[in-house]
Amino acid sequence: MKINEMLLGASVIALSMAGTMLPSVAWAQADESNASAQEESEDDGDTIVITGRRQALQSADERKKNAGAILDAVVADDAGKLPDNSITEVLQRVSGVSIVRFAALGDPDHFSVEGSGIQVRGLSGVASRLNGREIFSANSGRSLLWGDVTPELMSAVDVYKSTSADMIEGGTGGTVDLRTKLPFDYDYGMNFAGSGELSYGDLAKETDYSASGLISGKWDTDIGDIGFLIDGAYSQFSSNSDFFRMETYYRTRLNNSDYFIPGGYDYGEQDFQRKREGIYAAGQWAPNDELLFTGIFFQSRYQNESHEYGSFVTSQTLAVDPSTSTFDDQGGLLQSDAVFQRDTATFAPSGATITSGGNMGVALSDSKTQDMSLAFDWSPANSRWQVQGAYQRIVSTADADSVSIFRDVQFPTSFGLDLTGDLPQVSLPANFQESLDDPANYVWSASMPHGENNRGTLDAFNIDASVLIGDGFFRSAKFGARWSDRSERDFNNGYAWSALGRGWNGDPQMTFANAAPGDVSQHLFEDFFRGDATLPGELLFPSLDLARRFASDPSYRDVLHSSPPDNFCGAPFASDLWFNCSPSGPAPSTGYGGADYRQPGFVLPQDRTDYSTKQVAGYGLVRFGHNLDNGAEIEGNAGLRVVEVENTSEGFFQQFSTTFVRDGQTYTLADRSENRVDGAKFTKYLPSVNVSYWPTEEIVFRGAYNITMDNASFNALRASGDLGVATTTNPNSTPSNNLPGVFTNYTTTSGNPRLEPTTSNNFDFSAEWYPRAGTTFHLAAFYKDLENLPIYSATQQPVTVYFDDGTSEEAFATATDVRNAEENAKVRGVEVGGRIFFDNAPGLWSGFGVEANYTYIDSENPGDLYRDIDGVTRNDAPLQGLSEHNYNATLLYEREPFSARIAYSWRSKYLQSTNANGTNVTYTYFSEPGVSTSIATALPVYGDAYGTLDAGVQYRVNDNVSLFLQGTNLTNSTEETLMGGYPDGKLYTRSWFQSDRRVNAGVNLSF
Repeated sequence: MKINEMLLGASVIALSMAGTMLPSVAWAQADESNASAQEESEDDGDTIVITGRRQALQSADERKKNAGAILDAVVADDAGKLPDNSITEVLQRVSGVSIVRFAALGDPDHFSVEGSGIQVRGLSGVASRLNGREIFSANSGRSLLWGDVTPELMSAVDVYKSTSADMIEGGTGGTVDLRTKLPFDYDYGMNFAGSGELSYGDLAKETDYSASGLISGKWDTDIGDIGFLIDGAYSQFSSNSDFFRMETYYRTRLNNSDYFIPGGYDYGEQDFQRKREGIYAAGQWAPNDELLFTGIFFQSRYQNESHEYGSFVTSQTLAVDPSTSTFDDQGGLLQSDAVFQRDTATFAPSGATITSGGNMGVALSDSKTQDMSLAFDWSPANSRWQVQGAYQRIVSTADADSVSIFRDVQFPTSFGLDLTGDLPQVSLPANFQESLDDPANYVWSASMPHGENNRGTLDAFNIDASVLIGDGFFRSAKFGARWSDRSERDFNNGYAWSALGRGWNGDPQMTFANAAPGDVSQHLFEDFFRGDATLPGELLFPSLDLARRFASDPSYRDVLHSSPPDNFCGAPFASDLWFNCSPSGPAPSTGYGGADYRQPGFVLPQDRTDYSTKQVAGYGLVRFGHNLDNGAEIEGNAGLRVVEVENTSEGFFQQFSTTFVRDGQTYTLADRSENRVDGAKFTKYLPSVNVSYWPTEEIVFRGAYNITMDNASFNALRASGDLGVATTTNPNSTPSNNLPGVFTNYTTTSGNPRLEPTTSNNFDFSAEWYPRAGTTFHLAAFYKDLENLPIYSATQQPVTVYFDDGTSEEAFATATDVRNAEENAKVRGVEVGGRIFFDNAPGLWSGFGVEANYTYIDSENPGDLYRDIDGVTRNDAPLQGLSEHNYNATLLYEREPFSARIAYSWRSKYLQSTNANGTNVTYTYFSEPGVSTSIATALPVYGDAYGTLDAGVQYRVNDNVSLFLQGTNLTNSTEETLMGGYPDGKLYTRSWFQSDRRVNAGVNLSF
């Protein structure tokens, strides 16, 4: 361990001095991977040696320069390696691209070091492609989960910001095309490449490794040229993140004035270990110069195990003494020595303890995507025609099993809170840790499993033909058609929270003092926020082994919920022992009661949802060009793509058994479900025009107009849904007698199988300058007008509610569902960037260069609806995932035998969700003692501005071997989330996250 820590410290120092090998916006194309790693040019008598990395930059500049659309390219170096841990991290340096460092956009409570999703020009509608063809993950969405992809298998990544008619429809923000290597990209003979890497994270304190290898061959035989390529990669990545989270700031009446007091705090840590495997094989056969056949098999598999330890010290009846507390100008609490429980009937301190819930959670996931295709390319000799076609088959699966086991422990009636610094500080009585160390003070509370099993397939055929017209204005024409049938079958059993034995539910209340051997452990939050935040206390949790047994085998829930031996806690309801079984000591085996729980596994057909999308598309395109008398040139393409889309979804609308109290009466919803099948068909016309004007060979002005389309996600189209009940804590509940909650309102969620696809009218302009090799500047402006954007809408919907006694009632439920926005959203912005190497500088200084880009985005959006802290519905939220400002800055050094980078990436605040768990609560506002109003909220949650500094250096030993050292998150950045929905647009910090600083060292080989 000490060696690893010393390695990390030494590496951070070295990296900060040396620079980074992390990617800039473009690297060499695959078909140049065997090109010479060096070029020499004369400049004022000095020889400038161009390394493989810089040659890659120049090569990709040429691709961008000569493209028929507006794009940026990111491609592998001459060793065939993208030097990042994930495709998302590769893309974050691209102008106009930003990444989401959370488990998903819409899940602001779970940090993701490598990132999970991307936005192009502020929009999350990003089409995923593999070698120009559709690819996806079976996650109820439309695109690939970028974290699933093995970057070692990629030769390049293209980011298209405008489209042409021959591109597959999709991507209102843009299209990301993952390009793989092909056998004929290499010269005749055999070629080999490989890499190995070790990495270490300072919080996870784990050493991980990765390895990849490629072998390819190309031969001239009696039956024509034949080539094959096999590429494999494996990587393991461990990460740890500390979190601290504030609960909603509730409107609270204090001394005849309203303030905003947080409803407590949460803290804990999340760690995960992912294993990613990739296999890629390609074969090519050219029987003659006219015909080429290509077959491809691609597989990426992602396995993950994550653990979460969390404590939730929460209450909706917290108050402070305003005379001894500090507030902001809106009345939001900043600091108080005593945040205390108060009696809502008198507004005096109640002296009641704060019940802290907590959980130990384990999540296991395994996803795999396979893509198989067979293509031909026929270019008859002495003919103007070229015909291409392909068949594609995709099979994608995703399995997930998770469990959280909850326990409660009592915290003191008050705590100190200071939010004036960079990190929150909580203070508790000095001797309180003694109480937290006593197993008898913890009670077993509940369990909540979750399972998913998804399988998606796609079959697609395309045929394309092009013809050369001549040397006039119209140069060539292209037309084609594509048919695809995509389906997905999802099993999802929801998040089935169920109480363990609580005394009132027929089984005794057991404590950690009754835990069977190995079922409980103390978790030490080591180096919490690296010592910069006060740890409220070390805690006991259900053990990792217990939760892992449950997660890996859902049927183990039967064991967890089994009753203790007869009379172990005395006769039912006969004595205090029934409500606190601690004196009985450890149980002989696992079993903590609570017979009313959902059966393990999937309940079919209720847990099944089916989706289908069939698309038929046809297009025509013409390419044109004209040489002007002044030596300038105009070229471009124009076309129309017509696509028919048919969406269908089938699933069950369910109502689960829930007990609540309303007007003094106890009610229980009946378990009930009904099947629903629905869908819709649409025809969309998608024109595109791309024009380039070249006044000189170094300068190009581009203009583009196109309409792009995003089909709604399967999750948004789902026919399934559910009905539930929102409640508040029963005031008569006690720790030993937990009563059903008090009714607030009914809730319902569902999808909308009739959602229209979103279309975007896009206008683009760019100016690009390529004064010399390796130096480039660009300025781009864009405008998007989006119609039928899917938004989350919080409304009141009529529902029929069924009770377990056979009765029913008509009522209104607060509905959170998806609908097409009635108003168009508008996005406009500017990108500026460039790169320059100081080739004319003397000596070693000539290796330095700088690369930077900045993107500004403005939007007008009808907005996802949310309910502010007063329960008022509003629609002024920005587009989800859109940051107004994004920039990257990289210091480069390229001089044999060294290649180095220091790179910083930053994005401004962006909307995460308007319906996130924990900020969509119902609370009770007391205008005076005993006088209350129930308020339902759904506050918007934002990811705050965030930037990271990465660095690295590569040393080329010879033409075949290079060594590298790189580091990420060198400045120990803290990611924060913010809560909105407060007066005058005030935002309050919701969460703080810190994750590993990481160092990687390895070797690249190429022969």
